[in-house]
Formats: sequence, C-alpha cells, structure tokens
Amino acid sequence: MPPGAGADPELDRLYALVSQYFGLFAEPMRLKIMHAVCDRELSVNEVLAEVGGTQANVSRHLSQMHRAGVLGRRKDGNSVYYRIADENAVLLCRTVCVQLAARMDEARAADGALSDATVERFMTGAA
Repeated sequence: MPPGAGADPELDRLYALVSQYFGLFAEPMRLKIMHAVCDRELSVNEVLAEVGGTQANVSRHLSQMHRAGVLGRRKDGNSVYYRIADENAVLLCRTVCVQLAARMDEARAADGALSDATVERFMTGAA
C-alpha cells in the first residue's frame, strides 16, 4: 500500500459516496430511465412506455433514483411525474454513453456494417 493510502477518513468517506453514486448507474434500467427523462418530465406511465419493463420494477428504480436525489417528483391527482433533479447525473451519463456509443459506431464502421449513429441518440438536449 502506498504511503498515506487510507489515512484520510474524509477522503475515504468521499470515495464511498462516489462509489455509491456511480453504483446508481450500474443498472441498465436506471440508465434507460435517465435517457427517457433527461430532457422532459414524464409520468410513471410515460416512463413505462419509453423503457418497457414491469410497473413494479420501474417504480422501484424511480424510487431509488428519487431517494438518491437524481430525480425529482411531483404528484398531480393520481399521477406521479419524474424529472431530473441532478443535472450532473445527466452530464455524467451522457458523457459516458456518447464515448461508448462512439466506440460501438467505430467498431461497426471497421466491420463494414452500416451504423445507425448510436452517438446521435445521446446528443438530444446536449449543450
């Protein structure tokens, strides 16, 4: 172990928080949800229509993302609407998705396959 490694409890707490935050995006369904709501507020039913899955599963992920502060929500009658509450989460996800999608597009081009420009799917609303 390098000198001083693990000797800073505050830094250790930060690393634990960062790991927990990144872990939130380690689930494909939560990434689909992020993509669906990154540019607009959607009801739970609209999110379901965009991402597929069961209502119970999607609702569980929405709740986790809300508790983590990534999504905001509001109730309107019997409907619940979700929106992005943490724009940094959008920036993080969009950056990683664009980079990995570019690699996918490059690999398709190298194989001579026609690409549907995967990167373009993640550029909607990008500044």
